[in-house]
Amino acid sequence: MKGLESLIGQRFDKLEVVEQAASTASGQRRWLCKCDCGGSCIATTGNLHSGRTTNCGCRKSPDLTGRIFGKLTVLGRSDQRNARGSRTTPMWECRCTCGAITYKATDTLKNSATSMCSTCAGKYAAESARRAAGFVGGTQITKIRDMKPAAANTSGVRGVYYEKKSNKWRARLRFKGKTMSFGSYARFEDAVCARKNAEKVYFGAFLEENGLE
Repeated sequence: MKGLESLIGQRFDKLEVVEQAASTASGQRRWLCKCDCGGSCIATTGNLHSGRTTNCGCRKSPDLTGRIFGKLTVLGRSDQRNARGSRTTPMWECRCTCGAITYKATDTLKNSATSMCSTCAGKYAAESARRAAGFVGGTQITKIRDMKPAAANTSGVRGVYYEKKSNKWRARLRFKGKTMSFGSYARFEDAVCARKNAEKVYFGAFLEENGLE
């Protein structure tokens, strides 16, 4: 019967049938086909004979060479393929703004959150996590707004601690990854005052610059 004929070895436009695949739930026979572009797909007997399936989908993919997506510039089509279930899709060779070469599928390119190389994507994810934790420009806003002493602090005032060697109180402030000292004082109140003034100078200006007052 014609319905049971083997299509292995037959060509349908850009496709060559290489083996039989699992039938559909309704019993339609399907075939694994290799495309002239190097890709592959699975098509039913009916779609192959009717001409509805003539390629792996590569004809639907426009030439993106020279276009820019996020941090990536498309250099051209590559010979790499991306597995998508029972078929494969073509990959584009791209150069990231950092200089790295990477390969992306068309739909991934058009997603701004992933249009970058893996290294830049890692940095982007880390920065996103920092922003979610309240960091702006490397400074955690929640800590600026909440000056509760750290657990190890014994003075009761953040940034003020007693130095046994000098028998004085010291004032310091950590900002943008740097620890700054604002002197040592015989009186606790003077050290607190120095710390509070430093907060106004550094934290106040920062919050104003970033519209976070």
